Amino acid sequence: MFKKMFSLMLVCGMISTAVIAQNNTFKVQNASYQTKSNSKLRDFMSVEMNPIEVVAERIQKINPFKKEAKEEAVFASNQYAGSSFIADPDTTASTGRKTDTTEIKVGKTRIIVVGEPKIEKIYMERDSTGDFNDDDHSYKESKKKKDRSDSYFEWNIGFNGLLDNGSTTLSAPYKALDLENNKSINFSLAYHKRFNVIGDNVQISAGIGLDWNNYRFSQNISFTPKKDSVTLFMDSVGGMAVNYKKNKLMSRYVTVPVMLHFATNENKSGNRFTLATGVELGYLINGRTKQVSDAKGKQKFNDDFNLRDLRYGLVGRIGYGDVAIYAKYYPQSAFSTGEGPNLNTYCVGLAFGGF
Repeated sequence: MFKKMFSLMLVCGMISTAVIAQNNTFKVQNASYQTKSNSKLRDFMSVEMNPIEVVAERIQKINPFKKEAKEEAVFASNQYAGSSFIADPDTTASTGRKTDTTEIKVGKTRIIVVGEPKIEKIYMERDSTGDFNDDDHSYKESKKKKDRSDSYFEWNIGFNGLLDNGSTTLSAPYKALDLENNKSINFSLAYHKRFNVIGDNVQISAGIGLDWNNYRFSQNISFTPKKDSVTLFMDSVGGMAVNYKKNKLMSRYVTVPVMLHFATNENKSGNRFTLATGVELGYLINGRTKQVSDAKGKQKFNDDFNLRDLRYGLVGRIGYGDVAIYAKYYPQSAFSTGEGPNLNTYCVGLAFGGF
């Protein structure tokens, strides 16, 4: 920014030298201003200065890329252009006065000098952020659209449960696996690489992540590790059944989600409605049970507990901005085929990320 401002000051100084060489020094006569903008210029009115010197003086004090700075510079050059004439495109056309325009480019900034030999107007444009509107000489800011063609990070939190032939109510043989659904938590993290198909309205993505399923049981059951099939038992101490305060089975998978994304155009706030659907592949890292009771305290056991090693799930998500509702369904049983009950896992919750 300092280098740009220095370059602008240097160019203005060169123009000023050329104008002085032509002996075009103007003096402000009979100035009377009523507005706030006019009052800002009164400090300059007691000395003889040409318009470019006024602009150079202002550039040293204000940021030339701000809209108000540009307007003030134009206003200053107009006031100092002469005592009886303030340049304007319409006025110039109506009087038939010949006007030449000089453009000087410094980096991404252009300085426009209107008038030869008498300078009538000076203004600046910056190519990277907007245009200069020739109709009303107003600077138009352009808002940069979010770049959504790269990658994003996502994290989900919600509830998971078990389905028995599509029902959340388990049949008699599986009643021992009834869950406390409000305490059975699903949590996942994923990093996605996204590619445009039709602009950023239709995209595909692939990623990698981690997914945790926590099954919180309402019954005082225990899983026996290192078995060929799911083996449950009711634990006891001194002939008394153990009553668990917490009793859960956890599975952790590394995941590879592949998604198809649909989205509306961004609104004024930069947000949009999104819809995504796809498939999530998962490979089991480990399983664990955690039990807490007065009789045995806290116990943890690590094993696969006959959970399915490789699984796939159907994923859907609908949202607005960076927040969405997600749902997952795994058509295969949570346990390996022939090694446990045929129950399907489902998840519902909130997703957060750069959708």
